[in-house]
Amino acid sequence: RYRPQYCGLNSTEYEKLAHETALKNTEPFLERMVEEMQLQLDGACDSIFQVSAMQSGDNDEDASNGDMLSQFVQVLSFDMSSNFVDKNISTNVAGAFSSGWLSSVYASQEFVATLNVGHNYNSTSDNWDSATFILGFNISGTAPKPFAYAEIRGSPLNQYSTDLYDGHLRVVTTEWQWSAVESRTTNKIFVLKVPEANGGQEMVTVGETDHLGKPNESVMAVRFIGPRAYIVTFERTDPFYIYNLTDPAEPKKLGELEIPGFSSYLHPIEIDGVPLILGVGELVNATTGRSGVKISLFDISDPASPTENATFVDEGAYSSAGNDFKAFRYLPVSKKLILPKSEYTWSDNGNFDGFVVYNVGLGKVTPSYEIEHANSYDMYHGCWYNAYMPARSFVFQSKLTTILSHSVISTDLENGDKLWNMSLDEGLENTACASYFIGF
Repeated sequence: RYRPQYCGLNSTEYEKLAHETALKNTEPFLERMVEEMQLQLDGACDSIFQVSAMQSGDNDEDASNGDMLSQFVQVLSFDMSSNFVDKNISTNVAGAFSSGWLSSVYASQEFVATLNVGHNYNSTSDNWDSATFILGFNISGTAPKPFAYAEIRGSPLNQYSTDLYDGHLRVVTTEWQWSAVESRTTNKIFVLKVPEANGGQEMVTVGETDHLGKPNESVMAVRFIGPRAYIVTFERTDPFYIYNLTDPAEPKKLGELEIPGFSSYLHPIEIDGVPLILGVGELVNATTGRSGVKISLFDISDPASPTENATFVDEGAYSSAGNDFKAFRYLPVSKKLILPKSEYTWSDNGNFDGFVVYNVGLGKVTPSYEIEHANSYDMYHGCWYNAYMPARSFVFQSKLTTILSHSVISTDLENGDKLWNMSLDEGLENTACASYFIGF
């Protein structure tokens, strides 16, 4: 409506010209689109999900330049056993149109779900509500095939918000309603029935919960384990919920626990036969706000009454493992937890960037030793390259290798003795000095 060719037109004149323009542009647009897709998909139109299967909104009118065709989601597969002759990789590609932007991907042995977050027009309230558009791909064969779709309200937190179990896709979302009076958020578990791979149809919602958590709380962490869901919500305290999804049509809350702070990553472990959830997050003070890294050990042996079996708080510290889950490592045999840790004081004293190795046991989480990747003075005064490595850790033959920011260090896992270290900045031409924490 606001394009130059429509300036000065009344409603009738605008509708007539817009209609003529759309008709004139539609055919060449579709021809170009099909040509481009055939080039990418080797002309295999059966690998493209029908456009007509998806809609943006529940009405015939488009109030906001609908983005039905703004995203073409692709799933690619290739043979891992190939010898890659001439360094060429033969691939198979399938795709489907979707509204919104790609938020997360869930993958199992034979199924992939892509979750696009966008908006759905609600004609009742005349609002554009947040929505998640889900596309299901069958990857049991050589080539992936799109075969199912769904649309649910809200948006998922991350890849752990989605799980396939016993023919049903479970998704946890948070929907924000900023103008709402009672609660600005609605958190729900949706249970969708996945159709047969050769059927190709909608993943119908067969069950959903009421709002999870207290008013205004949002989902901070999710973990599905078999027929159960473990969920953390947060605004001022950390409610830890356990839900039973054995009956897909009737998700039921089994138990809950309320503790200070929140967990942003949940990891299932077992010690001496006791099922536990290891949570990594932050301690939050009602007055001063977030105050440090918090590690919680939840005992879930009685789902009706979960307890915090152990906890450890590192005041003033930050750990990227709370949102970068590849930075987390737990060793079930030695019962050691390896987490990155960072502290920055805006001075040359008290800074830290490295890892902490913890000993985990029933009733205890205790730090064993720290691995320092840079000393405090150099972190503040040093000249660093303008790129850095994310936190990663590897263990091989009782040797712990940690990668972080600007260095790689090898450490004896048992006693913490440093074996060797390597600077990733060495030999690079620094034309301009960058701060140690890029963008900190």
